[in-house]
Amino acid sequence: MTRPPVRHGGFTLIEILLALSVLSVLLLLLLSSFTGAVRVRETLSSRSRGFRQVRLVLDRVGTDLMGAFATTAREASALALHEDQLSGKPAATLTFTAFQLPDGDIGHPPAEVVKIKYFPRIGADGVSLDLHREQSDLPFIENKIASRERPMAEGLRGFRVELYDGTAWVKEWPGGRAKTALPKKAAVTLVDARGETYRREIPIPLAGQEGSVTYSGRRRPAGS
Repeated sequence: MTRPPVRHGGFTLIEILLALSVLSVLLLLLLSSFTGAVRVRETLSSRSRGFRQVRLVLDRVGTDLMGAFATTAREASALALHEDQLSGKPAATLTFTAFQLPDGDIGHPPAEVVKIKYFPRIGADGVSLDLHREQSDLPFIENKIASRERPMAEGLRGFRVELYDGTAWVKEWPGGRAKTALPKKAAVTLVDARGETYRREIPIPLAGQEGSVTYSGRRRPAGS
């Protein structure tokens, strides 16, 4: 009677290759999952940065415009708006005078009146727009202080400002109106890197008071 062959402990080459194949598939699946999670995180982080950038710009422009004023005593205080096209994108330039609290910068004296300019430039990629803010402290004195410029946002697809004169929204100012005339409202529109549009309307409280506002910051009492 023939005895069956005795099998020693261990794995055959085919079993080892099969196990390695299964392990490779599992590792590939895990790698794909981790890579997808990293991409989702990067996308969400980028969108969060973009949204935070837009919100900060709209808040800053809104705060500045709510303090905007112009006085017939100083034509240099006039508000001006002009829109161009940079790299095929709407690019507005907005200049105005505003009352503002001191910013605490010890390198500059406290100023209640400043000249502010918002304007875009072509970004480093040659396609998108970067929004800049320029501020001149004490703009009406003879020895003018050098203006300060800082970037506010990058990678934009558009920066547009519209002004409401009481009857219609316009993209140019003064546009035949009195030089020191102020609009009743302003609408600021930003288009971010993904093409999403954000718009904010800002009232201008001192509109219509150009003849009574003095650049010292004090206004005449009502009825005087």
